[in-house]
Amino acid sequence: MAVLNTGLSDVHWLPGGARLVAEARAELPQKDGLAAAFTALVALRAADIAVADQDEVAIAAGTVRASASCPVGALSRNDFRLPIPFDETTAGTALGGLAAAVRTLSGEQLAVVPAVGEWTASAVSDLLLGLWELPRVAVLARVDPAELGSPDTPERALLDYLDTGIPPLWTNRWRPPVPHHVLIAGVRLGAEGTLLSVVDTYRELGDDGVHDQPVEWVAAGLESVLLVADARHAAVLAQAVSYAGLRTE
Repeated sequence: MAVLNTGLSDVHWLPGGARLVAEARAELPQKDGLAAAFTALVALRAADIAVADQDEVAIAAGTVRASASCPVGALSRNDFRLPIPFDETTAGTALGGLAAAVRTLSGEQLAVVPAVGEWTASAVSDLLLGLWELPRVAVLARVDPAELGSPDTPERALLDYLDTGIPPLWTNRWRPPVPHHVLIAGVRLGAEGTLLSVVDTYRELGDDGVHDQPVEWVAAGLESVLLVADARHAAVLAQAVSYAGLRTE
């Protein structure tokens, strides 16, 4: 289990999590409407799969763009290389489309297993627990940011949560009109609370795009997850989903 010493508390990275953070920071920010493509691109590059850009992933996934809804301080990014469809009423990226894009662009080198169902803090923790023995894994999460805490929550408040289990008071001010996509890359364990390290798609969210969230709030905001690992580990991914009481449908 890789550990990053932050000086205040330790982050236990999921296998390959530190590489995901590095790839995400190198790519920041997402292009307008391409949060899902951003997370998939990071997962592909972290697995040493050469992909040109977010546009290539978006086209493969069947993404439809909408108008930009950026966090405060973040700039819109519209330097599109490819003609990605735009429609305010049908905008988004389907779970199946994103999974197919990762499989196709990796030449089937990567397995992609969805996780859906009733999300609870225990289900999230159990799902992550089933991934620790893999050599590398990426957890792509579709979430409602309105359920998350503020990415700039003071470190002191996060440490108090780890000790007491009482979530911080700071709520997320960014509430886009559609669900958002992030990566879950690490865990911080405390006596009473558990924080998940979220790799976001804008540099302004957290510490250069990375922020910690109470596992309860992540569970409240989760809609679905895609687990990505080397193809030979597909059964391990499916087993982790089953162990957490979730479905791969």
